[in-house]
Amino acid sequence: MTLGRKYQQPSGNAGDARKVYASQSKVGTLSGCSSSISLCDMIEPPDYEEVADRLMGPRDPLAYPPHDMELCTVPRRIRTVTHVLTDEDLSKAPMFVRDCIRTYTSDYTVVEHKHRQHSGSTLGRERLSARLERLATAPRQLYEVDEDQVPESQPSSGRQSVASISSSSSCNETLTPRGSWASLDLRSSSSDPLLPDLFERRPPEQQDAINEARRYDNCSSLFGGSSPFELENRQADLLGLYSPYLDEEEAVERRLAAEMPSEVAGHRILVHCHQLKLELDVEPLFASMALYDAKEKKKLSENFYFNLNSECTRQMLSAHVPHADLSTMSRSAVFDIMNPSADVFLVVRVEKVLQGDVNECVEPYIKDDKNREKVRAGAQAACSRLGKYRMPLAWSAVSLLNILSGSDRDERDTGTNTNSLDRKASSSSLEQLRRRAGEVGGSLTRKGSVERRAPPADELAPQLDAMKPVSITVTSFFKQETDKLRDEDLYKFLAEIKRPSSAPKKLKCIPGTLKIEVAPCPEEVKNGLTPELAKLQPYGDENVRPTKEVLPFPIHPVAAPHLQYRNLMYVNVRDINLNAYTSRAGSARNITVRVQLMSGEQQASALPAIFGRSSCPEYTSEAFTTVLYHNKNPSLYDEIKIKLPADLGDQHHLLFTFLHISCQRKPVAPEQEKNVETVVGYSWLPLCRNGKLTCGEFNLPVMQEEPPPNYSYIFPDVLLPGTRWIDNHKPIFSVTLDAHTTVHPLDNYIERFAVACEAVQEGNIPTRIGLANMEAELRASISELPTANVEILSRYLPYVLDKLLHLLVAPPSLAGAPLNIAQDVFTCLANVFTDVCNMNEGVTCDSHGRSSLITAYIQYQCTIPRPSLADRDIGLPLPPAVMSDGSCKILHEELALQWVVASGATRDLAMHNSWALFELMIKSMCEYLYWSGAHEAPRKARFPDQFTDDITTLVNNVTTEIISRYGKNSRLTQSLNNSLAFFLFDLVSIADRGYVFNLIRSYHKQMSAKIASLPDAVPLVQYKLAFLRIICSHEHYVALNLPWGSSSGAASPAPSVHSHASHSSAPPPHALTHEHRSRHYLAGLLLHDLTGALELQSPVLQCAAVNALLSLLTAHDADPRLAAPEVRARVAQLYMPLLGIVLDAAPMLSRSAGARDVMQFDGEMGQFNSLYNPSANDPDNKQTGRPPFNSETHRNLLMCLVWLLKSCSRAALAQCCAELPPQRLPALLHLLHLCFIAHEYKGRKELLKCQQQNVRKTTDIKAKLEDVILGQGSARSDFIMRRKGGSSAVPGRRERWRKDWRGARDAPPSPLAPHPALPAALAAEVSLTLLHALETIVQSCSNLESGQAVCSAALQVVLRAMQRNQSAAVLQHMFATVRSLIVKLGWSCCGEESGICRVLLRHCAALCPATRAHAAAALYALMRHHYQLGNNFSRVKMQVTMSLSSLVGTSTTFSEESLRRALKTILVYAERDPDLQQTSFPEQVKDLVFNLHMILSDTVKMKEFQEDPEMLLDLMHRIARGYQHSPDLRLTWLNNMAQKHMERSNHTEAGMCLVHGAALVAEQMNARGRGAALLERVTHNALDESCADTLHHHLTHHELQALLEHAASELMTAGMYEAVNEVYKVLIPIAEEHRDYKKLANIHGKLNEAFTRIDQLHGKRVFGTYFRVSFYGALFGDLHGEEFIYKEHALTKLPEIFSRLENFYGQRFGADNVVIIKDSNIVDPSTLPADKAHIQITYVEPYFEPHELRTRTTHSERNYNIKRFMYATPFTVGGRAHGDIAEQCKRKTILTTAHHFPYVKTRIQVVARTQIILTPIEVAIEDIQKKINELAAATSQEPADPKILQMVVQGCIGTTVNQGPLELAQVFLAPVADGSQPPTRLTNKLRLAFKDFSKKCHDALKKNKNLIGSDQREYQRELERNYARFAERLAPLVLPHHQHQHAAQLSNGVSKPDYKLQA
Repeated sequence: MTLGRKYQQPSGNAGDARKVYASQSKVGTLSGCSSSISLCDMIEPPDYEEVADRLMGPRDPLAYPPHDMELCTVPRRIRTVTHVLTDEDLSKAPMFVRDCIRTYTSDYTVVEHKHRQHSGSTLGRERLSARLERLATAPRQLYEVDEDQVPESQPSSGRQSVASISSSSSCNETLTPRGSWASLDLRSSSSDPLLPDLFERRPPEQQDAINEARRYDNCSSLFGGSSPFELENRQADLLGLYSPYLDEEEAVERRLAAEMPSEVAGHRILVHCHQLKLELDVEPLFASMALYDAKEKKKLSENFYFNLNSECTRQMLSAHVPHADLSTMSRSAVFDIMNPSADVFLVVRVEKVLQGDVNECVEPYIKDDKNREKVRAGAQAACSRLGKYRMPLAWSAVSLLNILSGSDRDERDTGTNTNSLDRKASSSSLEQLRRRAGEVGGSLTRKGSVERRAPPADELAPQLDAMKPVSITVTSFFKQETDKLRDEDLYKFLAEIKRPSSAPKKLKCIPGTLKIEVAPCPEEVKNGLTPELAKLQPYGDENVRPTKEVLPFPIHPVAAPHLQYRNLMYVNVRDINLNAYTSRAGSARNITVRVQLMSGEQQASALPAIFGRSSCPEYTSEAFTTVLYHNKNPSLYDEIKIKLPADLGDQHHLLFTFLHISCQRKPVAPEQEKNVETVVGYSWLPLCRNGKLTCGEFNLPVMQEEPPPNYSYIFPDVLLPGTRWIDNHKPIFSVTLDAHTTVHPLDNYIERFAVACEAVQEGNIPTRIGLANMEAELRASISELPTANVEILSRYLPYVLDKLLHLLVAPPSLAGAPLNIAQDVFTCLANVFTDVCNMNEGVTCDSHGRSSLITAYIQYQCTIPRPSLADRDIGLPLPPAVMSDGSCKILHEELALQWVVASGATRDLAMHNSWALFELMIKSMCEYLYWSGAHEAPRKARFPDQFTDDITTLVNNVTTEIISRYGKNSRLTQSLNNSLAFFLFDLVSIADRGYVFNLIRSYHKQMSAKIASLPDAVPLVQYKLAFLRIICSHEHYVALNLPWGSSSGAASPAPSVHSHASHSSAPPPHALTHEHRSRHYLAGLLLHDLTGALELQSPVLQCAAVNALLSLLTAHDADPRLAAPEVRARVAQLYMPLLGIVLDAAPMLSRSAGARDVMQFDGEMGQFNSLYNPSANDPDNKQTGRPPFNSETHRNLLMCLVWLLKSCSRAALAQCCAELPPQRLPALLHLLHLCFIAHEYKGRKELLKCQQQNVRKTTDIKAKLEDVILGQGSARSDFIMRRKGGSSAVPGRRERWRKDWRGARDAPPSPLAPHPALPAALAAEVSLTLLHALETIVQSCSNLESGQAVCSAALQVVLRAMQRNQSAAVLQHMFATVRSLIVKLGWSCCGEESGICRVLLRHCAALCPATRAHAAAALYALMRHHYQLGNNFSRVKMQVTMSLSSLVGTSTTFSEESLRRALKTILVYAERDPDLQQTSFPEQVKDLVFNLHMILSDTVKMKEFQEDPEMLLDLMHRIARGYQHSPDLRLTWLNNMAQKHMERSNHTEAGMCLVHGAALVAEQMNARGRGAALLERVTHNALDESCADTLHHHLTHHELQALLEHAASELMTAGMYEAVNEVYKVLIPIAEEHRDYKKLANIHGKLNEAFTRIDQLHGKRVFGTYFRVSFYGALFGDLHGEEFIYKEHALTKLPEIFSRLENFYGQRFGADNVVIIKDSNIVDPSTLPADKAHIQITYVEPYFEPHELRTRTTHSERNYNIKRFMYATPFTVGGRAHGDIAEQCKRKTILTTAHHFPYVKTRIQVVARTQIILTPIEVAIEDIQKKINELAAATSQEPADPKILQMVVQGCIGTTVNQGPLELAQVFLAPVADGSQPPTRLTNKLRLAFKDFSKKCHDALKKNKNLIGSDQREYQRELERNYARFAERLAPLVLPHHQHQHAAQLSNGVSKPDYKLQA
């Protein structure tokens, strides 16, 4: 050993690899990293072995148990009754065979860790699911958010009474008396149960104690025992509830324990054969069955032989079959399908006794032969003479798809249980088979290929396992064509069946029946036999027909180690060609081949090793192939199964004898009968050469005479002299040998290695090698071993590795000198590990790249050599004889030594496979402890110093390797880091723990030094965290941390570090002190690293550090050893510094919470938006430049805090709070608030929605970040990608891991779909924990100066928590806390800034009776307490009234029935309160309650119209008007209306509500002496607020500014930019007055944006559309006869509002009862049917007088502040709507509304109407002027638009169009022109209009001429011609009359006397 040590070179740092990460922005950086990790901060760990017993007595429940581990012998798991062994004497067998059999039969030596199941490293899916099931059985938590909101049926006084609200009286804003709504009488309501102890006066301390007892105990009842509302048991396993949310699927500490090796099984089906017979049943039939894959063209199983002959037909063969063994009488078989696909077929072949030509033999079966007796006699003769020869007869096939679809059909159609493939005997039978199979399974249909229709293979596998038993009946067979017997022909037929071609081959069919039943194979098969005929356990009755397992021939054999002895060979005879055979004896035509396994050359040497087929002896010494009648070159399908001897030698060979069988047809005299058999020739095949088994395909010559002596030692292709061969020694016989053996590797390299090992270990050196070359041969065989086929290597892995370990620790000797081959063996070992891990197929690797084959080998299969010890030698120290005995070294010492001294490629290989070497060393160390007796010795004396020195060096080397190569090879360094961590993790269990701590410290020191020297070392920090996380997952982690005892005092474990003795009863402070880190070494390291990580700007590292801590706490919760509360409290003391750490991180937590969850009381306008500001109270919480935590880090860190608060003792938490500086207490309360936010229950619907979405999003992001950090080649990311099926593997490339997992590890369920009850239970448990902590904080601070402030802040936290979803049980405790805090706070608990009344009222409306009862009690307690303090509770009254008003308007889940019950409960409390009966208090409560009830009544009405937005807003507006003298409440209701408008995207109306609110505030403040008039420019309606009651002076300019800013924002969204300017005109002076320049800058920025938008959108803006809506009919109640103007969204068409109103009222009154009136004529209600609801809808436009149009010049001004609207109705004097031009009149109706649009509502009542009648000539003037305006607009447009211009001109003077204007001129001007009618002012006006019209047309044509191109000149000329004709005809009509006296005044308006006015 010292020699090796002499050359040891500590591997130096090969140069720091600094890698600059380009993607720092993605993963964060380590700025400030060096400063955060101080090297002088390295704590000395305690000498654990010295101090452990002193600090923790043996009876301490947390002490490290003395016997934690033991070495067990585990019996090997076998399926058979006994081990499968050979019958031969194994002493003669080769050493390789003996070693293999020893490997297959020896039991396992396993190290068992008694408490390992409590380690985080083994927290598997099974344990997690068991834990979740246990948690799910806990009582269900009830949440109101999960209750289905069923609207409670409200008693209504009919539509008449409700609709009356919108009658003219309500629209005129007169208030109906509230008391009139008396149908809901509060006195008749029922109340909830009362709390019995509400009136009792107790000291606060006593009340707190009662509350705490109720939180922790399953108290009888919170209502005094009789009430049903109870709190069930608390959940102890807090993080068990949380763990399903964690994305810990690939947690770094998870290390999959190896599964005990077991045979790999595919999908097993059990086939029972029930019936096989042909229609003519005259002779015995013999059947075989096997699986074939038509696509791969491969046979998938051996043959299963069966026959179902009757007793009488069996007797026909009695002369040839002496007896039948039971094993050959099986009629059921188990088939193992490794790769199910749609191309798999079950093929059945039927044979009969040789009789002659198959066509002649088949004829009686096909045709209805009348002479049956003759046929029977012929068959009887053939059986007696040729009974041992067979001929092929028929075949059939059943598709796997048919079997599955038959099973499916059985599920669908229970009427039949038969899946029939009926075939009638006809020439087109194959077609019928297709058709029939298509009916059954849909697999043989003609349309398209099956591949398109068949389900994929991965879907077939689960169908196979889940199928129900199905019976299949085949009703006919295909005749076996003698020229198509080969497997290749069969594959063609199968493909034809599966994929029909245009011309299918015609196959003859034989009528018959085959009935089989197919079912999934059960776990245990009764009376089962393996392919070797070994009995499976449990084996039942010996006299029952057995079930045979059929050996599968998988396409891709599984690369898993062999587990049992198997030595079978299948001989397949393919082709024989005897055309060239000539002999005087006659020709060879009916040929059979006799096959024999010979152990010598005499006939007596034929071994009985050939398996019998059916109903015959079990083994036989010869087998015959089938005979084809008169065929000299037959192709055959025979498969002969042979059991090979274990001691296979050169003398073993196969002998083939070729025979001609005489098929004598006619009966002859006995003396003339020919011999049955005539020998034609011989061939043979030696089975073993140089220990290697012969197999493969062979083409052999056939010798015509008996082979000469010693023939068996040479191959027949050697032409022996003096021998005669058929066809001149040409290969005329084709045969295939297929070996299925577990003792012949069939790989040259493994065989060479085995031979070399046998030679040197047993001394029989082959002469071909010789002694001189033996060492070189051994070294060469070792070095070449890794080049063996890796799949074969993996199958013989236990043998190979055992042999290598034996060579390593016990090197063989040659000529007395031991061989120095240790480095060769070590290198080979590492190479083998590499190859197996990198193997592409057949092996699973976990996230650390650990191959399951190697882990199973190390944990179970390995046989570690031991020195020979006598009993007296047991114990330490070991005697020198053992240590110096050269026979065997100790494996772990040798491995450590070889690794330390290794260099170059060997060292690299060892590093790449560090995990396997470390695990092998640990296994060896454990075994060493037990065989040497060292497990009884003190830990410091267990291992020699030389070995511990080697381990120290090794750990340093590995750490150096990680540091030096982390940038170059991330996969290697990550694997190394984790392997080292797991090695130290394992070492803790067996070695000196203080020594292991020092190794951890050494690693930590090296890593920290490197990190400190680098500017950015994210990967190294991540490695360090992963390393520590793995170490801390140890099952005795708590004991390793030396937790404080509960009573006994103890000294510091490291006196050199901390001199004064500390008493363990004193809890540690919340700071991470030197003493804490020294005593609790691992916990201190973890918390120190967490502190460092949270200070870094890397989200990935923050997340990793928090997750490390969380996973550790999760393991604590799952550990039953820590379940007792006092034990858990001691564990929690290890983590008390976490409180300080989280407090320091509070600013980042607040910012990350703020980014996601703005906490505000719902629907409020910011009165309560900041209860306390932690950063303002705490000078330490400076806003650093660090980014907030991501959501995962935020949530998980807060969960760690919750765990600490739940687990720690009350005294410890109280002491921490007492020691905290007063300014940090608010920060602590704020953390509790953040915990409530982070772990709120979202409701079942929300959870289901999240699960349906992409639940893996976070994982994908983490994977990407990890890729960025660790490079794309990271082993873990590679593994994780494969787990997700995301591998982009290149075919044929060697990949590190397989994609598809087998066995129990198949795709574990996603962790993100927890049981629905778990999130609810988690939220409840978190809330109760936080509530308890809150009360503890309040009590611990009660005597401090800040006590009142803390109490107030605590109340705010509870109130905010109560606004979130809480379970009914938790709410009861929260109400108890609120009542307690109300008493402690006194007056200050109900200031105006407090939302207490609102919260309590909200819960008074809860559906849950328990919640409601407690809320009512708390509200009554609040009133009572305030009354007792000052004989008045006016503040409470005001707050309650305001709260109710704001609540009813916005809350969608509000239940007025519940609130009514709560109000009744409060009333009952007031009536029954014994202390206050003699005061005015009960009366005041009664007044308040009735007032609240009236508000509620209004709400009921609102509820009824919840779906009618217009009616709802009318009601809300009415209620708001009712609060005209209570500005606070009016503001609240205006805000509610704004919210409703926002929900419907009515931003203009929402803005108006806010403007009205601002006007109200301005009026109250009398702002700038003008009050509400300030906002008149914004809306004329603002003056409605000018009658406000100015008694309330608490509203300030802040409220005014907030409302105006919000209004401006809504108006900006609505596109009302001019109104935004007017709002800011009011706001700017206020901001100037208060010197708020930031706000001024913001305002001017907004104004800039508004004016820019006005300019950009000039001519493109659209505004609201207006409709007149009238209601007629008694169904509408008081709406009957009312008329409204509705404002709809821009561009709303008439059919849209038709449809909306028709659908809405149709649903309400019934579609048949609603009639829409589509004209705008005047309606006479008396003519309408009384039982119908009529709605008249007309489009209206804003109407302006001429003087208004002069001031409203822009489009926006004509759509703002408008209250007059107009619509026109055409009519004639005769009563028709339309008539001739001369009689066509028009009626213009002008409507005036009660308020200006836009308003706080979208509909306003019409209060006045005016009508104007236009005469026909006035209608004509209006039409012409409209055309003039269009022409003027098109002509003057800049830039000019030729298309628009041409369109307008064409519309005025087109050939067809210009008849219109001309006809108007003819009708009205022609009579004047010809003098038959005198001119009037109107005719003159029309004449001038025509002149203007003609001029405008001329101008337009002129402009168009300048705009057009050459292609439009003809069009222009056509227009000009049209215009000329028009002007020519118009000219005489528009000439001025010579009598004309006055000039007509052309204007847009006309003087009133010319109009008929009609009101």
